[in-house]
Amino acid sequence: MAKADVRTPDVDWMAKLGAAIQDAVHAVRWSNKEAAGKVDVDDAEFGKWLNGTRRPHFDRLFNVKELRVPLILALAALGGDGVDVETTVTIRKVA
Repeated sequence: MAKADVRTPDVDWMAKLGAAIQDAVHAVRWSNKEAAGKVDVDDAEFGKWLNGTRRPHFDRLFNVKELRVPLILALAALGGDGVDVETTVTIRKVA
């Protein structure tokens, strides 16, 4: 049986995760510094998440309500073939 070395992250994959986080931050129109503050990490740590040198803490990211949907969409887009990301806008009339 083949074993995977889970301790050595695939640097390319980590960079893609960082790019997805960056896309989510841009979608909510925040600076990286502002996003770091909302996620409650320092700027340097957040920058490492974005450039793929440190594994991001998705629990912290998902704890920020404004980032949830943009991050899910950005991560879904990483799925490649067979994954379509579609945005639907629904306006509900309030009685």
